[in-house]
This record gives sequence, structure tokens and C-alpha cells, in this order.
Amino acid sequence: MISYNEVSEKSFQGFIIIFITQFISMIGSMIVSFAVIWYLAESTESSLILSIASIASIVPMIIVSPFSGVIADKFNKNLILIISDATQALATFVLIILFQLNVAELWHILVLLGIRGTCQGFQNPVSVSLTPLMVPEKKIKKINSINQIFNSLINIASPAIGAIAVSTFTIQQIYWLDVFTFIPTAVILFLIRIPSVTNHEKGDKISFKKEFGEGLSYIKESGLTSVFFMFATANFIVVPIFSLFPLLILGHHEGTVTNYSWVEVLFQVGMIGGSILLMSSKRKSTMKSVITSGMFLSVVLIGLALVPQGTWWLFYIACAILGIDLAFIDTQLMSVLQVTIPKELQGRVFASMFTIIKSLNPVGLIIWGIIGEFTPIVAIFIISPAISIIVYFILIKFTTMMHYGESYGNESIAEESSETPVVEAEADLLTDYQTELEAS
Repeated sequence: MISYNEVSEKSFQGFIIIFITQFISMIGSMIVSFAVIWYLAESTESSLILSIASIASIVPMIIVSPFSGVIADKFNKNLILIISDATQALATFVLIILFQLNVAELWHILVLLGIRGTCQGFQNPVSVSLTPLMVPEKKIKKINSINQIFNSLINIASPAIGAIAVSTFTIQQIYWLDVFTFIPTAVILFLIRIPSVTNHEKGDKISFKKEFGEGLSYIKESGLTSVFFMFATANFIVVPIFSLFPLLILGHHEGTVTNYSWVEVLFQVGMIGGSILLMSSKRKSTMKSVITSGMFLSVVLIGLALVPQGTWWLFYIACAILGIDLAFIDTQLMSVLQVTIPKELQGRVFASMFTIIKSLNPVGLIIWGIIGEFTPIVAIFIISPAISIIVYFILIKFTTMMHYGESYGNESIAEESSETPVVEAEADLLTDYQTELEAS
């Protein structure tokens, strides 16, 4: 079994190469996604179709996540990534042929979105687990920060590139990007082996119920239940209101599409800035800092709602601060989990996290969408984060969430937390659980 400190320089170099090719593939996919959404909006002019398209992408990911987590932990990770990438490329190629024959219909596009969502459901837990398997522990936070920077840059660039592509090429020509970007990714995955942490012998029968149960048991016994509940609550209460930003800008502040564009750009610039700050910081990521950043996010959202009408410079600053804070939350959370969760369980735990957190998104969107029909948009931007702050305080007071991961890999923190009997018991439980897994 690979320990947290036994990552070779060769594995790290391999990770960098995989990292680069995965981002090339992601750029192609995001440009294609932008083009597809625009094509659907332009050809149907239906908000219902766009909602169905989103559901077609998200729901398959949620459904397959429990199974994909077990598969990510127990099977060859190279093979999982290659098969899922190849399936997406093949489905895209079939759709290109249908367009070429002038027989492509709306349901063909929705099926493709469903296939892409399913494949991403298998890819996500594998992709997240690559970092602790192939990156030395001391570099994990920096790698996650770089990952966040790349994501932000892609989020800034892909709409612009997508707009140029839409005005220059047909939708079937744009689809070729998905096929072409698959090739370098597949070649690299054939050449560079991702380390395995499975204890199963070849020919052993995999029990999905048992394997999935191990992941759920770890979540329950390690104290992650309250952590996941916190972020599920945030996705239910706070995250949906981010989709209402256009209404706050256009309705309350009487802004234009230019103002909205600046908000999007400054938000991503803030994400990049926050990631750079984390890269340069030598401070260890902790759950305490994640939760503090989460509470600060709610405070900033309330402040954003209180910005005087038309005071754009202040609104822009608040959006940039939101981006910085979200980078702090995402990067630090991922770093804490990747360092603390046993590597042989990470696929299952991250898949469960995705299912628990993302499954509430559609419900939150519907609820806040209905409330928004009868409530001023400014009130929603105050009420939602205020509820979130109350939930944070309840979870902090009645759970050990703040101390998750403190006992792992940091003696000074463990020593400090030993004054709290509950945390000490949690640390013992984690150690016992990991020992039991290694012995099994």
C-alpha cells in the first residue's frame, strides 16, 4: 500500500503530463458545451429546453456516482479514464455523422449530454484521487491552487473562444474538438501508469454493496457527515442564488450585459488571485479555515446586496472578493480531504460527497426561483446567506466539524487538539479505522 509520503518524483512528473492533457481536453469540452447551449438557445428559444439540457447532464452524474466511486477505488484508473473519454468521443462522433446526414434531432443532443454526464460521473472521482496518489503531500495545496487558476482561466477564455467558434463554424464542426482533444489524453494515459492502492487480488469478486458501505462507514465514523451536510446546505441555500446574479444586476442595479460581463471576469480574476495567495502561503489547510471562509462568503453576499444602486465600483470589488473567498474554500477543502481520507477510499468518499452535495442543487434552484417571483431580489441575497450563517453556527456548536483532519500529518495541531476529549476520540477512531483497512 502506498503511504502519503511515498510519492516518487517520476509519479509527480507523470501527474504533470496527465494534468496538462486533461486540461487540453477540458478546454475542448467547455468550448463544445458553450456552443451546444448557444445552439439550443438559438434554435429552440426555450428556457424549458435549456433546463432539460442541464438536467440531462447533471442527473446521470448523480445516479452513477455511488457506483463510480467503488470502481474508481478498485479498478485500473488509467482504463477508467480512457474508456470514459473514448465513450464521449465516440458518442460525439456519431452525432457529427447524424448532423452530416441532416437527420440530427433535439433528442440526439440530449442523449449525448446524458452520455457525457455519465462519463464525467466516472471520471470525477478518479481525477480527484490522482493528486494524492501522484503528488507529494507538501505540494498538494499548490497543485490544487494551480488547478483552480487553470479552471478560472478556462472559464474566462472558453466563452470568448466559443463565441468566435460559433460565428465561424457549424455546430458539427465544433463537435470535432471533443474528438481531437481525446487523442493526446488517451495516448498519455496509455504511456503513464497511475498508481493503484487496491488490496484485491486478481480474480477477487467485488461486492459493490460492501465496498460502497465501507465508504459510507468512513464518512460517518470520521466526522465527515457534518462536513458534507454543511456543504450540501450551502448548495441548497446559498449556491442557487449565484444563478440570480443577472437579476440583481439587470433588475435592481439597472445594469447592462457589459456590467454582467465585468462581474463574471472580476469574479474569475478573484478566483485566480485567491489561488495565487494560497500557492504562496506555507500555512497548512485546515477545516477550520474552510469553514471560516464559508462564513465570510455569506457575509460578503449580504454586503453585496446592500451595495447602493448603481455603485458599480463597489459591486465589482465585492464580486472580486467573492472570487478570492471561493478559491480559498474550494482549494483548501480539497487539500484537507485529499491529505486526510485514506487513498484506497477516496473514490468512494468523493463520489458520495458529489452525490450528497449536488443532489440538492436542483431543489434549491426551484425553491429560490419560486421565492424570487414574489420577493425582491435584494431580499433573497440577504435572507439566503443569513440562513447559511445560522446553519454554520449550529454545526460548529454541536459537531466536531471544525476539527476534522487536524490529527493527520501535523503533530502540532494534534497536540493542540488533544485538550478536547471529543476530538481526541475522533482522532483515535480515524487511526483505528485506517489500521483496520490496511490489515484487511
